[in-house]
Amino acid sequence: MEQSPDEIRATYAVLLIADFTSIIGCIIVLVGFWRLKLLRNHVTKVISCFCLTSICKDVPSTLLTLTQAAVYNRGFPCYFYSIVITYGSLSCWLWTLCLAISIFRLIVKREPEPQRYEKWYYLASWGLPIISTIIMLAKNTVDYVGNWCWIKPEYVVYRFMLFYVPFFIIFGTSAILVGITCHYTYQVIHNGVSDNKDRHVKYQFKLVNYIIVFLICWVFAVVNRIVNGLGYYPFATNLLHTYLSVSHGFFASMVFVYNNPLMWRYFGAKVIRCFTLFGFCTETAKRLEKNKNNNNPSPYSSSRGGSNKTGTSNHNGATIDSTPGYDSSYELDSSSIPYEYSIQSGNIPNNSENQNNIQNESINNNVNNNNSNEHSQNENIGSSNI
Repeated sequence: MEQSPDEIRATYAVLLIADFTSIIGCIIVLVGFWRLKLLRNHVTKVISCFCLTSICKDVPSTLLTLTQAAVYNRGFPCYFYSIVITYGSLSCWLWTLCLAISIFRLIVKREPEPQRYEKWYYLASWGLPIISTIIMLAKNTVDYVGNWCWIKPEYVVYRFMLFYVPFFIIFGTSAILVGITCHYTYQVIHNGVSDNKDRHVKYQFKLVNYIIVFLICWVFAVVNRIVNGLGYYPFATNLLHTYLSVSHGFFASMVFVYNNPLMWRYFGAKVIRCFTLFGFCTETAKRLEKNKNNNNPSPYSSSRGGSNKTGTSNHNGATIDSTPGYDSSYELDSSSIPYEYSIQSGNIPNNSENQNNIQNESINNNVNNNNSNEHSQNENIGSSNI
């Protein structure tokens, strides 16, 4: 079905906005991963690989959209556009699945060295999409389809078998793994290991928000292709499909920034510094400058020989700065992984005796590390950047 000129212009504008915002969001994550050593662990490496893949997909897509090369030349530019979309999207989905697997193995399976699976993540996420891409090209199914080059509408079976069936498999597996992980954290609360239920609920939300973003960004693509297969081409679903599917990298990167206060403190300090040149926001700038590198140590670092911490530590193991201006309210933020989920804790206790054993063991560890002179019976909390 042919689009009207107004619909074409609207779709074109939305496509460019989605591409540029996705590129910017992923660059922010990669810069944070590069500049902030406290963010470097196995989970953030997986997220960074997702963002790197998204950039490699979005940059050529943006250039092809701006130049309209695929519109005027249905040869190599059009085939290249279809390769970028198919391979890049499938790879990003697989990195999301790898993230769900990593969180599951870390929290539920208490994997001491999750990074040893990274080579398989690379192989799967950057290798498996080649299969669908080769089949798509070999069957000569590619043509310009209105917004980009992809599988032609008459090849509905190929669209679903090569693209959307893998989507359902990847999303379903990711949702199951996250569901099991959330059930595990619920057991921790239900068995009375922790009294701080609000923190646990926030942490559960941080486990699922990547999967929520994954679903929201692609559900309209599935709906739109089903409707197209029935012979209908509504502009609204096409526009939502265009914006949300292309913006997956942007929304995933914003989730990462939300989950890691260290990120927005760091970039906030950079932005506010511009206002201090004119005498504004000086106190806020000083506060952010003091706390921009403050974060709780990651439990992943315990298996790799430390987390490059600086400063002193409180009884919760958080790295703190004793100089004036340090804000202790940042010691335990909502991105912390509860101690009961970390690789350092034992099985879920079923009674108060086991709970006391965990607390006593935690206290003894604090004494041995000279982290505190006052023994506390509060729960120990580590941290994870998710």
